[in-house]
Amino acid sequence: MFAKIPTYWSVLGQMLYADLLTFKPMIKTKLIDLFIYIGITVVVMGYLLTSFGIRADFGIFTAASLVGSVSMFEIYPRAAEVVMDLTGNKVISYDLTLPFPSWLAIARLAITTAIQSLFVSIFSLPIGFLFVYQQFDASHFSWFWVVALLLMSNLFFGFFSLLLSCYVQNIQQLGSSWMRIIFPLWTLGGFQFTWAVLFAKSKTLGYLALLNPALYAQEGVRSAILGQAENLPCWLCFVALVIFTALCAFVSIKTMMKRLDCV
Repeated sequence: MFAKIPTYWSVLGQMLYADLLTFKPMIKTKLIDLFIYIGITVVVMGYLLTSFGIRADFGIFTAASLVGSVSMFEIYPRAAEVVMDLTGNKVISYDLTLPFPSWLAIARLAITTAIQSLFVSIFSLPIGFLFVYQQFDASHFSWFWVVALLLMSNLFFGFFSLLLSCYVQNIQQLGSSWMRIIFPLWTLGGFQFTWAVLFAKSKTLGYLALLNPALYAQEGVRSAILGQAENLPCWLCFVALVIFTALCAFVSIKTMMKRLDCV
């Protein structure tokens, strides 16, 4: 078994490379969409809403939050691709015949999503700060934690996308997942507020929010960029994301293997 490990990784690497080649033509479109969305959001939050009494640094706060959460928008389209394949040509059935474990073939779907969403989150950093660079304090910025948290949060989003596709039977059902699942996780995960503020308002809601993995992605990256004074510690967010990712990976792979009858 151990002698086959290099072969497994070689096959996986070639499949991921093929996925990246497929993703390459979409890069320009992704960057344009990202620039429009982040630009409008940061400008509105940082320059217009401050006229209504919102704190003056809300622009940089929003930009940092987007770095940790904008990749969540990749969950839906990637889940849609998997669902359409499962209900259509089932190309994944061919992947299961390749010379490596079926669980790894399924995990590759999540890894591909993670790589694509990581690309989005990396470019969201300079795009967002382009509009509020004057509010940025480099003394609080930690490259180590930004990189570590982006890698782990995007890996989680990859497996969460896979988990979502496991339980959706058709593309019509998937249509409700944005409003019912993704949007609540994103908004209630601290996109426009910190966990400390939520906990101060309601301890019950604060404790419930700790069950939301999106909270750790947004709070963690924001903490690594703006400092940990008002946000959850980076190390706590990283550990929480590791736990959520492992749990999500186990459940999604096991469920998808059953759905594909490869157990």
